[in-house]
Amino acid sequence: MNIDDLILDDLLARAGLDGQTCMLNHNDEIERPAVDYLCHQVGYELPEGDYQADAELRIPICEECVQGLCNGKEILFYCIGCGASQWMLKSQSKREYPDGTNIIAMRKCPKCYNELLD
Repeated sequence: MNIDDLILDDLLARAGLDGQTCMLNHNDEIERPAVDYLCHQVGYELPEGDYQADAELRIPICEECVQGLCNGKEILFYCIGCGASQWMLKSQSKREYPDGTNIIAMRKCPKCYNELLD
């Protein structure tokens, strides 16, 4: 993809935001208008240790989520399997996460396993 293709893709994606709401968990029923997309490449690890992306998640997100991803104080846990999400303050975690860790994508989450048991 060249730069012109990327610019066009971005313009088309932003045009598609009109009327969309945030798809991340806010622990309430308020619909927040989407202002941007959270784009995250997913794929698999090659035998040599390199990473091969074969898909991209493009999730509509609101201004509050944009700020959460940029402030460095929170981590978003996102399940690729079912789309569930949960925010965590780094200061309240028992684990230490490397600087720059803003998103942790999971293939399965507790919600996925509970649905399998039901």
